[in-house]
Amino acid sequence: MEEEQITSVTRENHKAWEKEVEKSLRGEPIENLMKMSDEGIAIKALYDELDLDHNVTSRIHQKGINHQLKLSQLISAKDPQDLKEKIIYAKKRGQHSFYMTNIDYIERDQDIVDAFSSLNWTEDVVFIDVGENIGFTPLFFHHQKKRHQFKHVVGTIGFDPYEELLLDGGSKISLGTKMDYLADTIKWSTANEGHVRCLLIKGNIYSEAGANALQELVFTFSQAIDLINELINRGISFESIENSLTISLGVGSNFFMEIAKLRAARDIWASIVQAFGGNAQEPKVNLHAITTTFNKTAFDAHVNLLRSTTESFSAVLAGVNEITILPFDHVLNQSSILAERIARNTYFILNEESLLSKVVDPSAGSYYVETITKQLGMEAWEKIKEIDQDGGFLPQLKQGTIQHELEKMREKRMTVVNNRDKLVIGTNAYAQTNEKVTVKKAEKDEIPNNLTEIRPTFQEVLTYIDKEKRVPTMKGDDQKGKLQINPIQCQRLVEHFERLRFQAEKAKEKGRHVKVGIITFGKLKNYKPSLDHISGILAAGGIEIELTSWDDIKALSNLQVVILSGKKEDIQVVDAAYIQQIRKDNPSLYIYIMGNEEDMTDNLNLSGVISLHDDIYEFLLNIHNVMGVSKE
Repeated sequence: MEEEQITSVTRENHKAWEKEVEKSLRGEPIENLMKMSDEGIAIKALYDELDLDHNVTSRIHQKGINHQLKLSQLISAKDPQDLKEKIIYAKKRGQHSFYMTNIDYIERDQDIVDAFSSLNWTEDVVFIDVGENIGFTPLFFHHQKKRHQFKHVVGTIGFDPYEELLLDGGSKISLGTKMDYLADTIKWSTANEGHVRCLLIKGNIYSEAGANALQELVFTFSQAIDLINELINRGISFESIENSLTISLGVGSNFFMEIAKLRAARDIWASIVQAFGGNAQEPKVNLHAITTTFNKTAFDAHVNLLRSTTESFSAVLAGVNEITILPFDHVLNQSSILAERIARNTYFILNEESLLSKVVDPSAGSYYVETITKQLGMEAWEKIKEIDQDGGFLPQLKQGTIQHELEKMREKRMTVVNNRDKLVIGTNAYAQTNEKVTVKKAEKDEIPNNLTEIRPTFQEVLTYIDKEKRVPTMKGDDQKGKLQINPIQCQRLVEHFERLRFQAEKAKEKGRHVKVGIITFGKLKNYKPSLDHISGILAAGGIEIELTSWDDIKALSNLQVVILSGKKEDIQVVDAAYIQQIRKDNPSLYIYIMGNEEDMTDNLNLSGVISLHDDIYEFLLNIHNVMGVSKE
């Protein structure tokens, strides 16, 4: 009865609020304040108790009193000794969980000793994404067992069987063989009292390809269901799979939606557990969050600090088990000590000073977060069931359905950046043309040709390691009708703008003038807004400006592109004679006009109009082509 009275009061307050808002909107419907998210969820201006169904709202995402958030900070090294020194350095600064990728330099038994001798296996935690170097797992397991330490190792040492297929469109070792290898790895670990998680599902691949929150959930857990079925068919119990599983999700900058996504992930996993007959009362999933690189920038990289901070804040509030905060200059492939330190300390501020991880579920009770968590979870679960009914995850990949959906979403997100409806500071807005940036190319280690190739089975690799004390080279499968798909394209949101900047910088180094002339009309206060606008657009392409007034155009003789800028009434002085005068020394000069003066372009034979919501990337690309910058 009391709950009904509270609901009645809430409903009356809500109606009163709506009336006041409609007054301020001058009769416009309140629905005009709603915004549609990329996930297709209508975001309202106000959420209250009426948005919650208290009988349905899940509490699966609650973590429990003993939940401990681990900082699995990235450790990058070039050799075993370098890795050891960096681990020691990180431990002195409070880090006890370590995230590692690209560990191809660890090839021998002695390398394990050199790299990990500073770790205390009863206290420290490792998260090693072995990638395609699947021979590392038996090498590490064999080494630890010989030293009677294997059962003390805690963390994730695994790989995603789908990763190479998703990113390259095919794989040297077939998907089926990888599943066999993974199943044998789990069996060996279980038989030797291991607690290591061997199965890694990298859902963050989809976020790096531009997926929205809903798509990332759907594709990640559809992939999980396929993997679970494959492992069950190979004699692995669901309980063993659950204990061996780590799911990694990317975290973007859409603050509340990312919280909802990570919370919904636990609810979806609970539904999967129930579907497979597991313990639905205590569903276990090791949820790892990593800050995405999709929205990060190479130019003005310090802005990435703000992006990573809100992303890690979302992950902590959502109650993930592990978090990796990438350094702000990670996209440059040469992270500095300062960037790594700030990334590590971001976690300590959130966890130790803000005490966020000490609260069971900080966002519980938020009408907004609870509502979109439920909406995301329910919508994702319905789509997951649809994919399962259509044959599962792999057939969808073969048909290209998943790739097509990701491409459409990435193009949608790039369109709002190209139109500057979304401002990316330092890239398509407020760019600094004098900024020097170098992106180091990622280097891949070459595999020696003198190693014996063996079949990729866990037991044969283990036998080889026991004898040779090193990782063997895996022999590719003789795959008849080899599986090939269209690979998923992972591209950062503003990479295409950055390519323009790099091309412009290269042209400048060769002595080319990458400048556009701007002719201003009228008083400063009148042309300043349009001047700032076009200057900002040109800076996004690494193009400098040369400014002159309409009655002093001598300085423009060496330029290839000129833009007319000013208020409409001031530009009326432009006529055919004036245009002829500008083109006197350069008949092929490209002349554009700011605003909506399309009639002038036709009458005066101008090259085009630059308006507020044009595709500025296409415009800049065209300017580059005119100036010959793209040929450098």
